[in-house]
Amino acid sequence: MELADLKKIGLTEGEIKIYDALLDLGESTRTELAKKSGVSPSKIYDVANRLLEKGIISSVKKNGVIHFSAADPEKLKDFLQHKEAEIKKEKELVDQLLPTLLAKYQQTEEETDIEVLYGWEGMKTAFDAKVKVLDPGEFDYVFGASRGYNSKQADIFFSQYYQKKQKKGFGTKIIFNEDVKENEERTAIFRKKPNEMRFLLQDTFTEINFYQNTVLLILLLKKPIVIKVKNKDAVDSFKKFFETMWKMAAN
Repeated sequence: MELADLKKIGLTEGEIKIYDALLDLGESTRTELAKKSGVSPSKIYDVANRLLEKGIISSVKKNGVIHFSAADPEKLKDFLQHKEAEIKKEKELVDQLLPTLLAKYQQTEEETDIEVLYGWEGMKTAFDAKVKVLDPGEFDYVFGASRGYNSKQADIFFSQYYQKKQKKGFGTKIIFNEDVKENEERTAIFRKKPNEMRFLLQDTFTEINFYQNTVLLILLLKKPIVIKVKNKDAVDSFKKFFETMWKMAAN
């Protein structure tokens, strides 16, 4: 493992360079540190002060000149414990604010009819929202379910979603495109109750998914696009269309 990995615990590149230089040099002045670390002399004190605050280095003034030294590496554990304590306080603050934030969010959400989400993160946001509200005994409905532009990436995404879906226990009635029939990774879960699936001979990257009062228009392109429409009348309309398609589809 290299010292550059200290970025993972919150040290900046400049802080790592100075810390590394001090481990090699021992007690050093600003000039010596600048030469060894490659950090500009004008920035040495700013960066070093941050390390002093974190307890990772120490300093002493001799004859009016500040000398820096690396602290015992065990001090890194103290730094992490301090970070954990700060994170705990921040979490407690968020917990206190959450009821107010949720009330504001829900008020805004009720006023939002259409939302566009992009990429696989957008897909995750849309599907996580669905998992959150659907309970055992409820269903979502899907037609036009395809392999997607990037079938491998789609398989990875949906396998992760299926785990969340299974845990919640809600059902799905789904109409796949015919070319997905042999894809066991995508279809296996729908062979189990309360899920049901059928297949239709069509070839499209456009999938329609609806539940409760929400419709998801999904384009499984290289960078997926999800158009989320919250409207009960739209759901009712798509459900009538789905029932017609369901009768046409094959088991």
